[in-house]
Order: sequence, then structure tokens, then C-alpha cells
Amino acid sequence: MRSRRLCVLVLLGVMLLLMGNVPAPYYACQGKSAGDPCSYGYGSSCMGPNGICQLSDSSADNPSTVDLNEQLVCESR
Repeated sequence: MRSRRLCVLVLLGVMLLLMGNVPAPYYACQGKSAGDPCSYGYGSSCMGPNGICQLSDSSADNPSTVDLNEQLVCESR
């Protein structure tokens, strides 16, 4: 029973660490326009583009970041 608890805690810790390394979806569309192909996620380096840049209504564009549009996000297929 004690080893099962330890295993669950280790798996939970590893999962939380991996979730912290996920990049923001708008960084994949930096310098692109709506409809352009984009790569997002861990498998994007070996599989090529796996999404399309689309405008999102759920987030607002930060005016202090002129070069980056936070509303243009990479949505995977």
C-alpha cells in the first residue's frame, strides 16, 4: 500500500512538471497571419506543421507587446 502511494505521488509530480513545459499557443504563430500552418506541442519538431493559426475570441491582445498578437493562436488539427 505504501509503495502504491509513492508511485502515485511520483507520477503526479512528473505529470505536473511536464505540464509546466508546454509553450503558449500564440508563440507558434508569431510573425504569421491567420490561416498559416503552425507547429504546436511536443511532437511538432518531428512531425512538421500540425495546426493552423486562427484568431481566438477568448483572449485579448496585450498592447505592450507590439510584435506579438496573443489572439492569433495555433489550433491543432
